[in-house]
Amino acid sequence: MLVRFGVGFALATFVASTAMAAPVSPEDKASMQLLCAGDFTTLCAGLPPEDGPETRACFAKNMSKLSPGCRDAIETYKKKG
Repeated sequence: MLVRFGVGFALATFVASTAMAAPVSPEDKASMQLLCAGDFTTLCAGLPPEDGPETRACFAKNMSKLSPGCRDAIETYKKKG
C-alpha cells in the first residue's frame, strides 16, 4: 500500500513538474497510480516510492519504455494542463 501511494505521489509530481500544469486531480492521480505502478516497479526498482529527484529522473529517462497505459495517462494529464 505504501508503495502504491508513493508511486502515485511521485508520478503526480513528475507529471505536474514536467507539464507545468495545474495540480493533479484525485482522479488523474488515481489513474496514473494504477497504470504506472508496474512501470515504477520494473524501471525504477530500488528507488524510494516517494517523490524525489531520482524518481523523477527515472521516469523522464524511461518515458519511451513506459507501458502504453502509463504513457497515455501522463499524456492525458499533460493535455489537461
